Amino acid sequence: MAERFVTPKTSLRDAINNAAGPIALSNRVLLQFAPLSFALFIGSSPTRLSGSILEWFIVATVGYLATVIVLLAFRATVLPVTPGRKPKLLLTSLAYVVAGLARGLSVYTTGAALGVMPEAELWYRLVGGPLYVYGSIAILAIFNASRMRHEKTLAELEAEKAELDELRGGIRERIRLQRADLLRRVQVALEPAVKQIQSELESSSKTVSAKLTDLVETVVRPLSRDIGLNSQIDNQVNQITRRASGAYSKSRFPSRLSAGAMIVPEIAFFGTASIAIASNVITFPDAVLLTSVVSLLVILASYKFFQFILKNVWVPFVVALLISMLIAAVCGVMANTALALLGFGLNPTLYIQSISAQVVITLVSFYMQFLRTQRSDAEREMKNVVSDLAIMNSQLRQEVWLNRRRIASILHGSVQSALYASAIRLAKSQSPSAEEIESVQSDISAAINKLESGEGTENFVDVLEQIRDVWEGAVEVELPQLSKELVAQLEANPVASACAAEVVREAVSNAAKHGKAEHVVIAIEPTGPHLLGITVTNDGQPLPAEIEAGYGSSILDEVAFSWQLENRGGYTVLGAAIAI
Repeated sequence: MAERFVTPKTSLRDAINNAAGPIALSNRVLLQFAPLSFALFIGSSPTRLSGSILEWFIVATVGYLATVIVLLAFRATVLPVTPGRKPKLLLTSLAYVVAGLARGLSVYTTGAALGVMPEAELWYRLVGGPLYVYGSIAILAIFNASRMRHEKTLAELEAEKAELDELRGGIRERIRLQRADLLRRVQVALEPAVKQIQSELESSSKTVSAKLTDLVETVVRPLSRDIGLNSQIDNQVNQITRRASGAYSKSRFPSRLSAGAMIVPEIAFFGTASIAIASNVITFPDAVLLTSVVSLLVILASYKFFQFILKNVWVPFVVALLISMLIAAVCGVMANTALALLGFGLNPTLYIQSISAQVVITLVSFYMQFLRTQRSDAEREMKNVVSDLAIMNSQLRQEVWLNRRRIASILHGSVQSALYASAIRLAKSQSPSAEEIESVQSDISAAINKLESGEGTENFVDVLEQIRDVWEGAVEVELPQLSKELVAQLEANPVASACAAEVVREAVSNAAKHGKAEHVVIAIEPTGPHLLGITVTNDGQPLPAEIEAGYGSSILDEVAFSWQLENRGGYTVLGAAIAI
């Protein structure tokens, strides 16, 4: 089944703000107003009144210029088109009315001079001018604001998508460079000293022992602490991940639309009012109020009715367009029928013009809704991509942290232990045997090789049991029952597994040391397709009102996608999400 594209609901407040915003008097809107302005005169006046097309073209030109000159005057003084300007509803409405009056008066004067404008047209032009200008310019402003937001979204889409692609392409390479950088720093610091010590193994064992001890104290231990801190590459990675704060996907053509969502009764009502009221002034001069109210209420009610019954009807784009045009014609017929039943029938020419006006208004609103649907889809895709990017950034932080931790741990553990053990063994022997020398050389080489192999990944289930065993007798740690699927998922992702273990280790340790807890309960379960939720609850002392962030918080910031520590129902609860 084809994908359904949801059209967001129309906001009346946004529409009003757009009609009174800086876009309303922009060059784009004023130019788009030209064909509408000319079409109204040339399409209806020659058939209703006398005169040639050329004469009415002159009248239309004067009317358009008069309208634009007034609006430009307002734009140059009190309604600038500065981007970001706040909507000014009263001033903008005043501009529309004054421009409409200027339009009506200039049209009447020009038409009278050419002999095509009867005196009875004066009130029609003075009433119709402001209404038509207000309705047309406002709808064009709403339309263009929607279109410009769409274009802005697409422009941001392209830029952010390119940045996301660059990040995705370089992320693994940067991890590799970071690891190579860490190993290079270790090897540069250790290899010369180790080689020198190995070359002196057959000389004084006391001297070699002292040098081994000194190597541990002056090189290995400081280096393990230094590697545990951020490197320059880490900072580059973090900078890039912050820059990639949003991403979009290309705008798609909607395959299936809600027929009801493409109908906007408010715009139909507003557009009809800008035309019908003025038309009623001359067509039904003795019943302007009655005919206007009836026709507008029927238009609003009929559009609302069709919008409601068609909101769950999902059809292809072309079908939705045809349905909208058909509904416009039907609603126009219903409004004219209601007037006819009251004794206010239209002649065939006005009847067709009223139906055509409804179709045009509906096409404009349909296109606006179409753009809003596309933009909504692009924004929805953007949110999905941003979510994926956030997960990826978290995984990146995990891997950066684990690389440092792994090498620092091996330095602090295996290498340091091997050197210390070798130093102690050599210190006990005045004249080491060949086997002892070979054993020392083997231990040192194995420790160094372990740095390059990257060993040190632990089984997650084993780590949980180790945590429980370490605190046995001091704190009762209750482990979760993990499903086979979750265990397999953790085993397949050693980085996430190590980070999850670190969160649990840190939470249990803090509960015991700072909270004086006696009982800790660990819960682990998937909270999304790419997130693992960890909850560690303890019965220790409640958290103080203000908590000072420490080293443990910085670890959680690195390894967790998100985390929070809070008092809940008499317990202290650490909740964390791990990207997996």
